[in-house]
Amino acid sequence: MDEIIIKKDRDEEIWNRDLILLIRDSLKDEFPNISVFKGKVLKDIFLYNDDKFGYSLQLGFVDQDIVIYDQTMDISDFKAVKNIFLHNIKDNRDTLVIPKIIIELKYDGITSHGLITYSNYAADIKSIFPQCKYFLALKYQKGSSINKLFRHGRFFDKIIFFNDLKSPGKYFEGTFESDLIANEDLKARYDEFIEEIKKELRTKKTHFVK
Repeated sequence: MDEIIIKKDRDEEIWNRDLILLIRDSLKDEFPNISVFKGKVLKDIFLYNDDKFGYSLQLGFVDQDIVIYDQTMDISDFKAVKNIFLHNIKDNRDTLVIPKIIIELKYDGITSHGLITYSNYAADIKSIFPQCKYFLALKYQKGSSINKLFRHGRFFDKIIFFNDLKSPGKYFEGTFESDLIANEDLKARYDEFIEEIKKELRTKKTHFVK
C-alpha cells in the first residue's frame, strides 16, 4: 500500500513540475511579468491568546501546487514584532506572495475527503485574497464523478480533468508535453485551461469592483 501511495505522489510531483514549465511558456508572451511557481501561500490569519505572550497575530502558510502571481508584499518587518508569528514558512520569511490564480493538482482522481479539504483551502485563501481564483486540475478523472466534483468542490472557481480514464502507469518527465502533440482531445482541454488562466490575468475594463 505504501509503495502505491509513494508512486502516485511521485507521478504527481513530476507532472506538477512539467505543468509549471508549460504554463510559464504559454503565458510568457502575453504576460511577461507573471511568475509561476510551486510554494507557500498565506492561508490563515487569527489571534491567539496565551499566558506568555498575551494576544499574538498568527499567520499560517500552506503549500500550493501552482501559484500564479505578479505582486508581492514586503513582510520583513514582521520578524521584529514579538507578537506576530509566521507558521510553516522557512525559506522566505521576508516576502508575501499575492496570488492571482492557484491551481491544486491531482494526478489520478481525487477522494471526497480531498475535495472537501482543498475546497475549504480555496475558501480560506480567497477570504484573504478576494481577487484570487482557485482551480482544480486532474490529470486523470478516474472515479471522480462530475456529481462528486460539484457536491464537494463548491469553493473551486474552475475544475478540469485532462483525461476521462485512470492512469495507465508510471509518469515520466516530459510525457504531458508529448501527449499534447499526439492527442487532439488533450490539446483542446489544455488550450481551454490556458485560456481560462489568461482570461483571469487580463485587465478588465469594468465599473464593478467585484
